Amino acid sequence: MLEHLFKHQGIVMEQQTEHLDKKIQQSSEILLRLTGIPAKIKREIHDLLNFSSQKKLPVSQQIFKLLNLYERTVQILATNSDYSRPVSESHCNNKQLMQLSEELQNVISELDFDGESGDLLHDIRSKLLVGVDNQLLLDLTMQALKLVIQGTQYERKTSEQFLNHVNNSLRSSLRNSKSNIESCKTLISDRNKVNIELVELVDTAKNSVSETKTLQAKEQKALKITLDKISALTELLVDQEKVGHDLIERMNYGKNQIESLSEVTQDYRRRLEDQAKRMLLDPLTKVYNRAAFGDRLEFEYRRWLKSQHQLRVVIFDVDNFKSININFGYAAGDKALKIIARTIKKEISDTDTIARFSGEEFILILPEISDEKTRSTIDNIQHSVSKLPFKFRDQNLTITLSSACVPFRTNNTPEDVLGQLTHALNKAKERGTNQLSWQ
Repeated sequence: MLEHLFKHQGIVMEQQTEHLDKKIQQSSEILLRLTGIPAKIKREIHDLLNFSSQKKLPVSQQIFKLLNLYERTVQILATNSDYSRPVSESHCNNKQLMQLSEELQNVISELDFDGESGDLLHDIRSKLLVGVDNQLLLDLTMQALKLVIQGTQYERKTSEQFLNHVNNSLRSSLRNSKSNIESCKTLISDRNKVNIELVELVDTAKNSVSETKTLQAKEQKALKITLDKISALTELLVDQEKVGHDLIERMNYGKNQIESLSEVTQDYRRRLEDQAKRMLLDPLTKVYNRAAFGDRLEFEYRRWLKSQHQLRVVIFDVDNFKSININFGYAAGDKALKIIARTIKKEISDTDTIARFSGEEFILILPEISDEKTRSTIDNIQHSVSKLPFKFRDQNLTITLSSACVPFRTNNTPEDVLGQLTHALNKAKERGTNQLSWQ
């Protein structure tokens, strides 16, 4: 029963993954056909299509990237909404948006998410069936993508709970099987000893009867009947011992099956755990992403409320990063970000948190560290990055970081601190490069 449920769950997960892969491909291609999209976004869409076809990124991260591309596209289209386009171009765009509406309806109708995400997706499909304007269509598309992410996360958590339940059941069954096998072995061993003793007793009794001449014929007959019954009981014990051995073999086979199934569930559980970890990481720099940073900041904030220990947040911004992308290409910029992330990570402790806050910004949470130590850490990071030997297209390049540091004070919330941090960073950048704004 458990094996059947597990196989069914695995098939469902594979089907959903294949379906999402297909829809990511279709949605990316539709977005790529829209006119007026900058070349940079088109390149990123092509990269996403390559990642999707080569399975280099988990489905959840592909959806996140696609959602980000849709948001940026909507912002661009909204900004240029008053720009007069030729009639043919406008007609082409309307046709593409109608196709987007139809594709979105098909995607929602084929998805089978439980809970709130599923209900909201069906509400969106109902609106699309009635008909919406272009701006609302793009808004509903983004909402649908967000709901797909939520639904995927819900399904992942449900699958993880199912696997945990199956794994616990298998462990319990395995313990019971081992206990039953040992009990059967002990019982068979005890029966074997009794059988041996009965056989010896019967043989001894028969020999005694045959050697005794003084017993009356009637007594000999009664004793013979008793011995025959003991012999029959002995044969019955032997048969039962064979049945017991067969039972042990079947139980051993069942135990091996449970152990094999347990290994499979453990493997799926590890894969789910790895996927959950990857969802918290920025795919490029392998440090926490912004969503994971928000969770960590909320956790540290609650700790700070209880103990009022020192808690500071630091943000780093790569100076003139756009010029690196323009002059040397996006691959060079990506390489620089990965090296900078590793450099920052080396300078902080395991209790500190590093995350990629935006395109070229990294942010740190430094709990229970003195101001002197925090400032020293920031200086070390800025110095180490400025000394990195970057070389692109045979040109040596020095990269620096502007930074800002803000503490949590009485009545501060995470939103307050992040707002102060942004303001402080702007002040630092106004003074030049490789600066620190300390509060």
